[in-house]
Amino acid sequence: MSTSFSIRELAERAKREGAIDLAQGVVDAPPPQVLIESLQQLPLSKNSTYNNKRGVLEYRQAIQQYLATRGWQLSLGSIMATAGAMGGIVSALLTECRPGSRVLLPEPFFVYHKLLLEVLGFEPVFFPVPLDREPDWEALAAKMQNVAVAILTTPANPTGQLASPVVLKMLSEAATARGCLLIVDEMYREFIWNQSVLADDNSYNDLKLNKMVIVRSFSKTLCIPGWRVGFAITTPERIEAMAPRHDALYIGGSTIAQYAVAKTLTDNLSEITRYIADLQTQLQDNRKMLATAFRQYGMEPLPVTATYYMLIKHNRESDIAAMEELIAKKVVVTPVNILFSDPSQDTGYIRIHFAISQENCQKVASILT
Repeated sequence: MSTSFSIRELAERAKREGAIDLAQGVVDAPPPQVLIESLQQLPLSKNSTYNNKRGVLEYRQAIQQYLATRGWQLSLGSIMATAGAMGGIVSALLTECRPGSRVLLPEPFFVYHKLLLEVLGFEPVFFPVPLDREPDWEALAAKMQNVAVAILTTPANPTGQLASPVVLKMLSEAATARGCLLIVDEMYREFIWNQSVLADDNSYNDLKLNKMVIVRSFSKTLCIPGWRVGFAITTPERIEAMAPRHDALYIGGSTIAQYAVAKTLTDNLSEITRYIADLQTQLQDNRKMLATAFRQYGMEPLPVTATYYMLIKHNRESDIAAMEELIAKKVVVTPVNILFSDPSQDTGYIRIHFAISQENCQKVASILT
């Protein structure tokens, strides 16, 4: 059976068939009310213009202050606004790569990272990681020797694997020693469930940023994926190289979104912190309910360290067969084989996301049990 489809197509199929979408990881929750109010209070005629290629100054200052409250001390010159996390990754890649450059990508991967490399004309070099245990970080560091760039997602989609602060420091040093740019995608930074491994950002002060770019976004944590607002952290020198590349592609990103997030972080940080904590609680409740439901259905969930994705061992004929079986029950999931460079090889797993509403979570549990 063909495997040439995307997670977006699965989401569209869920809509067509009236099924519950556990495939595309869009958080089913409204943005914080204080953020909406900040947007509504903006003088839109003033804030609807182009801005500095590094991003809105007030936004960058708000990010600097926000990280400082968590212990990470950065100069303003080390922070750049980006059009979501992907805008930061693209502009970072373009500072280091030329057509045909080799880029290290752990697999299974976030599909759009692979698509991005293909569109830009770079050659992905895949580094297989296990689904059910921590990667061999030393082996990953050794692979940096013969590539221009390595992209690491931590916490990882789809595995939930987490590079600890100690691992990140080792990898940042390896990148410097091997002349490889390390791009770290921390989209799911706020969704780390084992609190013993959640270090505050003060541990990031020890990272070597001269060959490292850290990218984050508010798409997931504030439920605003359509706003395209994120930021990148690296040396001021690399920011100067990234900014014109980002500007050429995104014209600085959404100034209105940056102004709204800046105002909210500056004036309403306590409300934002409470919103994220409530969201985390909802996702944890969903995770427990769905893990129980899939287990009763005869599939075995893997433990979830971080992110709101769960890998589930299915024992069906193929990953696609498991997907089709569940779609017939009006539950759409992702077959994990499509997250590999060779999607014809079955993995024995499906992936779900549990950032759905409580109502839909209960519906899925009812269907499966």
